[in-house]
Amino acid sequence: KIEPLRATGEILGTALLYIFFATAGSGGLSIADSVRAAFIPIGCFLTILYSVHGAILAGIRRLVLWNRRRNKPKHTDETDEGFVAPQRLLVASSAAIGGPATAAALAKASGWPSLVTPSLLVGNLGYAIATFAAIAFHRLMV
Repeated sequence: KIEPLRATGEILGTALLYIFFATAGSGGLSIADSVRAAFIPIGCFLTILYSVHGAILAGIRRLVLWNRRRNKPKHTDETDEGFVAPQRLLVASSAAIGGPATAAALAKASGWPSLVTPSLLVGNLGYAIATFAAIAFHRLMV
């Protein structure tokens, strides 16, 4: 019974989405000058932030692997990297920076289906912790 309405519904839905996007973006015209003025400082800040984040992840990985090699018995030939496997670090980093949706998308697109659920859990746990940390920080500052 609904099938004849499908084509009309798609056209109407698409037109309404275009109107929504146009009105949602129209407020940005009034702040365009401030965005242009803040582009370089924000870009520098984000470059430093992501560089430090990546350096810390790489440092932790090297430290853990060095410690494992140092403490590993000579007769074993184990190559399991555990929680410092590059795939896990990339997904965890994506969850920390972009949230659960981007981390799950990265895990799925990269062919790591076993990391989709952990990425969603870690990303949402990060949101929960950061929300309360931000509220506490606000109360501390105000």
